Amino acid sequence: MRPRFACALLLGTLPACSAWFFSGEFYMDRTNPAVLVETTGGIEHGCATEFGVLTLGRTATTGPCLVHYFLGTTPLVEAGQLHASGSTFTFAEIDLKTPRVRVLDRPVGAEDTLVVAWTPDGQRREQIAVRTWSDPAVQGDVLQDPGRELPCGASVLRVVDSETVQFVGLVAGRATLSGAGGTRTGYVFAGPDRVRELLAKPRPLPETPQTHYRVDDVSVQKVPFAPPAPSGEPTPR
Repeated sequence: MRPRFACALLLGTLPACSAWFFSGEFYMDRTNPAVLVETTGGIEHGCATEFGVLTLGRTATTGPCLVHYFLGTTPLVEAGQLHASGSTFTFAEIDLKTPRVRVLDRPVGAEDTLVVAWTPDGQRREQIAVRTWSDPAVQGDVLQDPGRELPCGASVLRVVDSETVQFVGLVAGRATLSGAGGTRTGYVFAGPDRVRELLAKPRPLPETPQTHYRVDDVSVQKVPFAPPAPSGEPTPR
């Protein structure tokens, strides 16, 4: 009876896992990687990717933060730390695991099914279908205006199937094109090129994981975060 009692106590302390465990689903929903990050300077949208939780760092690039994210359909909030990456993106590091969606490793194509997703309050998810903007006068990663305002930092995702999405980028701002045909608007996003820029930044070699004991009596193995070396300086070993 002791093991069963201990298991019941553990599930009671993990509401997200227990909600999924008793839901009857055979897999964890990983199609909801949108996050909301509270920083010392404001609120930002971002995405939980295989390389970590990424934001654009518009309100802060360092310091403490609170990350609102989802495990399946369960909203969670976790305290974390911001780290500048030396690129367009900022890392929001937390102890616990997130959906960690794969990153698209090629340019976006017109045939790709895209959506933009975000969480306005950390409790619910908003999503809208979008298309890339194909125009000889437009270069770079730009989306057509879907008829609804897209928040800065919202996640641009490629829909692979009903159970899989890939990270494409983060909405960076609105773009306006004026010409003989009138004025049109779209949304610029930090896409695959910016991700490659992030991965090209040199980093120190990984260190030995250290045990981190949390106030909620959960211990995790963490590798100390290693920020990229400043440009022009050798990577420490």
